[in-house]
Amino acid sequence: MDLKLDTATGDLAIENNDLVLLSDPAAAIQQHWQIRLRTFKGEWFLDQRIGIPYYQAVLRKNPNQNLITAIFRAATVQTPGIRTVDSFSLSLEPITRTLTIDVEGKLEGDLGTFRFQYAEMILPQFGAAERVRA
Repeated sequence: MDLKLDTATGDLAIENNDLVLLSDPAAAIQQHWQIRLRTFKGEWFLDQRIGIPYYQAVLRKNPNQNLITAIFRAATVQTPGIRTVDSFSLSLEPITRTLTIDVEGKLEGDLGTFRFQYAEMILPQFGAAERVRA
C-alpha cells in the first residue's frame, strides 16, 4: 500500500487528521506514474539521473515534439505495474503551457486495462509568481 497524494496539491492526503492509504493497486500505479511525470531530472539528490529532462528538452522556445513524446512514453513504459502501452497521445499547448497526456494499456497481473490522463501547466505564465506573492 502507498500513501495517497492529494491530486490538487500533490501533498499527502489527510482525512480526519490521519494519512490516507491507497489500497487499490491500479490507483497506486497511476499515482506512481504521475509522480514520475512531475519529477524533474536531477531533482532527487540521491540519484540525479532520475526524472524528466524538463529544462533540457521540454521547457524550450521551440521544443522537439517527437523527442518530448519519446521521453514521456519511455517514462510511462518504465513505470512499475504497467505491462503494455497500447495508445499514447501527448500535446503541449504553447499558449497555455499545458502538457496533456492520454495513455491506455494493460497493467501487470490480473489488474486488467487502464486509461490514465495527465494534464499540467508545466510553466506558469510569466510574472504569475510575483502576483501570487504580493
